[in-house]
Amino acid sequence: MTVAEPTRGSGTGVDTSANTTPLGTGVGPLPLWIAVGVVGAVAMVVTGSGIGAIPHPAGDRWWFTVPIGTAIGAHLAFYTSVAVLLAAWVGVGTHAYRGRLSVPTAWLVLGLWGLPFLLGAPLFSRDLYSYVAQGQLAHQGFNPYLVAPTALGPGNVLSSIATVWRNTASPYGPLFVSTGRVAAEIGGTSLVAQILVFRVLELVGVALMMVSLPPLARRYGNDAGLALWLGVLSPLALFSFVSSGHNDALMVGLMLAGLALGTGNWLRWGVALCALGATIKLPAGAGIVFLVADRCTRLDRASRWRVIAESAAITVLVVVAVTVGAGLGWTWLGPTALHVPTELKVLITPVVSVGSFVGALLHALGLPVSVSNGISVLQGLGAVAAVAGILWMVFHVRGRDPIRLCGLALLLFVVLSPTLWPWYLMWGVAVLAASSAQRSKAVAVVAALAMLVVGAGGTPLLNGGDYWVVGPLLVGAGVWFVASGAWRDALGRPAGAI
Repeated sequence: MTVAEPTRGSGTGVDTSANTTPLGTGVGPLPLWIAVGVVGAVAMVVTGSGIGAIPHPAGDRWWFTVPIGTAIGAHLAFYTSVAVLLAAWVGVGTHAYRGRLSVPTAWLVLGLWGLPFLLGAPLFSRDLYSYVAQGQLAHQGFNPYLVAPTALGPGNVLSSIATVWRNTASPYGPLFVSTGRVAAEIGGTSLVAQILVFRVLELVGVALMMVSLPPLARRYGNDAGLALWLGVLSPLALFSFVSSGHNDALMVGLMLAGLALGTGNWLRWGVALCALGATIKLPAGAGIVFLVADRCTRLDRASRWRVIAESAAITVLVVVAVTVGAGLGWTWLGPTALHVPTELKVLITPVVSVGSFVGALLHALGLPVSVSNGISVLQGLGAVAAVAGILWMVFHVRGRDPIRLCGLALLLFVVLSPTLWPWYLMWGVAVLAASSAQRSKAVAVVAALAMLVVGAGGTPLLNGGDYWVVGPLLVGAGVWFVASGAWRDALGRPAGAI
């Protein structure tokens, strides 16, 4: 990821040179690409009304369904629509890379492309149904950290949740669970209404991203429009945050707002907002770590300890206030809740694919190693590598772009985690969108295609013996990344380095 280095306060970061765009020369006016994107989004919603993550009971379908069937023709039409939207996003990107995508225009694009997804059936994930169940549990007086959705009994909500999560307690923070309780009160008994309410709540996070990315990007000399194109308007963002309605939108929105404030003159407020994001999902705490690390590089020793202590106190105060206010106890920080996201082993997770490949290969060679052993070992090694890499970034933030390092740390954590879902990648992509890595081809490819590792209904597309192909490819990519020195380019050189 070789990109321009950060220049704090050096201007807008707009580069009008045609040589800076990695997406081709650009054909067609911006309004044309916006219109093409509208066609793609509407077509996805229409074709996805029959094959998306729709409610399971036949008597509780989405509020509209176009009868195009569920056979190969319906899937072909759906993925053709995906290709149209992707082409439109690339077309808008050719203008964004030249600094021609203004913030008001980005808002317009979000409205035009996002509205169909807001109204259509969920695509690529069934997690919204789990949110609804947890909200209903809280509304009915149960503790979602102690009681699984099965406590609701048979019905449209339970049968719409992915089977693997029906007996699992909530893994989310108290702020989100409390939000779910409010959504259940507003949505009433209609499953569709409750889904729409949750989506509107997630739009608060999307709005925070739209407001926070431009000033954060400009502060480091990067382009605001390009940050919004990559961080909010991408297929990964639209599918993850608007259509699928993942609560990651709220977490990322609060974290970005915290980074935008904290890198300015409001470190305390920045830390508080990141801590608030952590009460939805803990990874938002990465924002606190890199805000404090960056600030400490410009302070003397005594002042550093004061900032560290003050930031820790603010974080604890926010977490305690939200947890006590929610009234659901501290189980969300216990080992059981923290272990929930790791329970499912899916081949779209790199360490699972590589571990399956290594375990199966060694077993085939006659060694007493099983696939499960291979996965366990790779998960352990991945955790160690992730911690080591993140600590290195924290202690080498001096002279580097702290926003870039924060985004890379989040991506490293996700890629080496025991379970990876594509929307997790938005944690790092959204942050990198405002950094000196916003022109990276690799980040753009992830933002464009990552969601397509799951089907329209939310089922991972890699299964069975696919690790025999994916495993070696990932091993080869990892060896190249380290041996070629690409990791150094990804981190960015310190200011003043040649």
